[in-house]
Amino acid sequence: MDSTKGTWSDRKGQDTLLTSLSEPPKTHRRKTKSLLAVVVVLAFATVQLTVRPWSSRMAERSPMANLADDIEFDWYAIEPSKEIHWSSCYSGQKCARLLLPLDYDTPDGPTTAIALRLIPAADQRKRKGAILINPGGPGGSGTYFVGEAGLNISRIVGDSFDILGFDPRGVGASTPVASCFETNSQRALWQLQDDQRLLNLTNGGVEIRRARDRMLAARCGEKIGGEWGIGRFMSTPNVARDMLEISQKLGQDKLLYWGFSYGSVLGQYFSAIYPDKVGRVIIDGVYDALNYRAALWNTNLADMEAVIDSFFQFCHEAGPERCNVYDSTPSKIRERYMDILRRIEQEPLPIPLADPPLVLTRKVLVNQIFHASYSPLAAFRFVADTMHAIETNNQSALIALAPRLVPPTECKCADAPAPWFADVEGFSAIACGDGDEHPYDPETYAEYFKDLSQTSSLTAPLWGVYYLMCAEWKVRPKWRWTGPLAAPNTSHPLLVVSPRYDPVCPLADAKAVHERFGGSALLVQNSNGHCSLSAPSLCTAKHIRAYFEDGTLPDPGTVCEVEELPFIGRTKDVAAMSAEDARLLEALEGLSAVVPMFGIV
Repeated sequence: MDSTKGTWSDRKGQDTLLTSLSEPPKTHRRKTKSLLAVVVVLAFATVQLTVRPWSSRMAERSPMANLADDIEFDWYAIEPSKEIHWSSCYSGQKCARLLLPLDYDTPDGPTTAIALRLIPAADQRKRKGAILINPGGPGGSGTYFVGEAGLNISRIVGDSFDILGFDPRGVGASTPVASCFETNSQRALWQLQDDQRLLNLTNGGVEIRRARDRMLAARCGEKIGGEWGIGRFMSTPNVARDMLEISQKLGQDKLLYWGFSYGSVLGQYFSAIYPDKVGRVIIDGVYDALNYRAALWNTNLADMEAVIDSFFQFCHEAGPERCNVYDSTPSKIRERYMDILRRIEQEPLPIPLADPPLVLTRKVLVNQIFHASYSPLAAFRFVADTMHAIETNNQSALIALAPRLVPPTECKCADAPAPWFADVEGFSAIACGDGDEHPYDPETYAEYFKDLSQTSSLTAPLWGVYYLMCAEWKVRPKWRWTGPLAAPNTSHPLLVVSPRYDPVCPLADAKAVHERFGGSALLVQNSNGHCSLSAPSLCTAKHIRAYFEDGTLPDPGTVCEVEELPFIGRTKDVAAMSAEDARLLEALEGLSAVVPMFGIV
């Protein structure tokens, strides 16, 4: 960019690639055999209406052998049954498909087969039970998340617990599947038609978005609606009941659970509906289920701007040696970033030699920092690399960055993934089905969007789609919980965990939920990012282990510090740690590469 003229020049940039670029991280999108050799990249994609569960920053943390296991394993070869019959899978793990009633009011009617994946406790002699994990979404695959994060979760909670991931009904390897498209390729072609402009009230974007939402709603009504359509039986209270059934079939009278992001909503539902069945329940990265059930989506961004501002602050504190867009004050870095957005909005930047070629727009850059806010440790450096490449007009660097800015689309119509690898419309079916109905009203939406923009002017155009999506959704659940989302007492108190600044599940929501569940404890982690996993904290990990092991709650007002900061790096000397703390930190760093993605669809 020629800063004196305010235009993008065609002059040659630096010929070398940015040295600070890390290896492209991989998405949690499983691949078929023919894709094994493909480099997997982090998909900082535009907001679309199919679940893209969570992102990983470091491909090397998940060996190709594990990816091969995922590709080779055939979930449908497991015979579903009404009891849990384990089959060996994934190198020392156990898998099963459990038949449960599609409608609990019709126990002898149609069924759903729930996919289960278990990592056995390291010390079977001291085994205390299986901890169920939900990674968020809604509609994230628990079986895949456990494959990515389960071993490290096991190291956090201790050797006495199995780690169990399950695919909620309609999702992943559970059947029937909530797919509104004939093939993944058909869905990808539909997504390519998405509006490239950021949503606002004056550019016609709302009308385009509503038309797309009406199309999807009508198609899903045909594909997953109807009397026994899976879309009517995916509600959160159904999944909460499924968790109770799974626990009891494992011989556990009470639930052991760690839920992230939307998983915090699921934990609230379970604890409100079955307060006497709470064994240990951690909700981490908390969205207030009252706001969720009202389908408002208007508290989420309360701390988003604080997380984005931390990008500029940490870059400044790290200095020029560790941040390639360093400046003398954080505000100067922010001014430069905002200037880039303004210039790109006025004159989008072509990257003609990227594969495939692309045009860099404001929407692409806003999507990038929005997604980066979930995992600052993993992604802030990528935002800095992009900013630096644009400011220096380094086309070589932009070409290298392009696949991580917009995920490449390939034609693979004849090479369809296995059904459990395919995208689904789980987010719409679960979130919109759980929510109150609110047909679109232009004046109401205009007021909503203005309020959202006052909270986060940068990211409101991305988050504002969820209200519109649910306004058009037509498939209503057979069972929708309308009772209290609170409990004066539970059989064991909940542990509520929240970063101080979470981009989409603010601390204020965690505090509100903490107040509604009697006896619960609130643990605050002094970090930026989504859920406690986004930053390694030995303090948080030790409280979580103590809670699972013996039910110990942190003292009121407990705040945990973290062991690593974006750009700056580790805050403590590993060499000075005990061997146990060093091993625990290694596990935490592995988990910080696997951050649940709430509302990223």
